[in-house]
Amino acid sequence: PEDVSEVQLAFLRILSSRASQNITYHCKNSIAYMDEASGDVKKALKLMSSTESEIKAEGNSKFTYAVLEDGCTKHTGEWGKTVFEYRTRKTMRLPVVDIAPIDIGGPDQEFGVDVGPVCFL
Repeated sequence: PEDVSEVQLAFLRILSSRASQNITYHCKNSIAYMDEASGDVKKALKLMSSTESEIKAEGNSKFTYAVLEDGCTKHTGEWGKTVFEYRTRKTMRLPVVDIAPIDIGGPDQEFGVDVGPVCFL
């Protein structure tokens, strides 16, 4: 983060017992999490933690995110949004440093991302 020094971030991590962050994925003809047609999450985006751990839709519960809202389940030609939340007791894992959307690159597909602040508790 541009507005927080590495030293400040290190102290926030040390002095906190847990942390969370939301990522909002804005989509047009792009699946973010659940694919309504197939009923699976094979097209769900992946997140990269600051410790370079992959945070995904399925797998080890320590490295999976929650979905608060899923408005990107099918190709409709309209804009929608999906809100992801990652909560952890390993504060070193946040912030999220990279995002890998899977269902992109086709004609008429667009996406945008809003990266929310990290909340240290």
